[in-house]
Amino acid sequence: MSKKHFSWLLILSVLVALAAILLPGRTAKDEVEAWGALVPGLQEKVNDIGWLKITGGGDEVIVTLQRQDDGWVVQESAAYRADWSRLKPLLSGLASAQVVEAKTSNPDYFDRLGVQDIAADDASGYLVEFDPSTGLPAVIIGKRAQGRKGQYARLDGDTQSVLVDQQFELPQDSQGWLDREIIDIGEAEVVEIEVKHPDGATVIARKASADDRNFVLEGIPGGFKPKSDWSVNSLAGTLAALNLDSVAPAAGIDWTGASRFRLLTADGLNTEVELVEISAEQEGESEYWLRLDCSVYTTAVGSGVDNESGSDTVSERAAEANRKAAGWAYRVPKYKYDSMVKRMDDLVQPIEPAEAES
Repeated sequence: MSKKHFSWLLILSVLVALAAILLPGRTAKDEVEAWGALVPGLQEKVNDIGWLKITGGGDEVIVTLQRQDDGWVVQESAAYRADWSRLKPLLSGLASAQVVEAKTSNPDYFDRLGVQDIAADDASGYLVEFDPSTGLPAVIIGKRAQGRKGQYARLDGDTQSVLVDQQFELPQDSQGWLDREIIDIGEAEVVEIEVKHPDGATVIARKASADDRNFVLEGIPGGFKPKSDWSVNSLAGTLAALNLDSVAPAAGIDWTGASRFRLLTADGLNTEVELVEISAEQEGESEYWLRLDCSVYTTAVGSGVDNESGSDTVSERAAEANRKAAGWAYRVPKYKYDSMVKRMDDLVQPIEPAEAES
């Protein structure tokens, strides 16, 4: 080959390389547009979905969610209401999820992305199935991408795995899909507390005025005093942000021998709670259940209750609480149960001789 011919080939190679560098390549946006939505058609049908099932490894059903007139429910928990704040981002995320790039189509590598067949016992992904009437394909949600945003996925029955531009939060059991809030009554609202035990023992604490800082513990035995203002005042915060561990129909619980706990707020919301401890077969494995009912306190006494203002709001609040809680029993943590079944001995201590003399 002549030097002249070689020079021309060298120049041509350089020009080709420059063209490859200067010409616009495919961008991430181009890839998204080329691949499109993870679940085709979901964006248009997401508001029509009335049923959703999520299955984990070994074909174990995690949760079945059903839309009803007043919201979504968890079928595995006797159709108790679902947590919309968890379900909404899942539906919207799946509806808007766009494919960023194709990944492996070799089934031998699916487990690395968490998108292997969900029937496998060691499958780490989750199969999300939609209302069959929608005609939408089920999708396997795999692992989150490392070092970049996104999550791996694969349409069930498809051989192509993909990376999408969304990330998803999926609780690993049906309890995680429940609306966990039972009731929320702030400590500052409360003016009266009452505990009644099956043996007749009673604890009562009141504020003479809603503006008082501390509660007055009634019926203190002679020679005793409250352990502290805090020990008595803390009773008022028992129903603040009260959340469930589990839920069941109240009719299935034996309420014989239940303790009773009652809170009254300054605006007249009266909340009565029944509590039982259910012993399990194994020692130390007891469960603690409660049910509650709200009403409007209508008889004004010297407790700081104001029945003249805001009665409609209180009635609405009571009605909403009962709408949520009527017919249901809630399993709660032991520390919450213990805080509602205090006895006088838990709240008082002996007066020291020096204090008695002074």
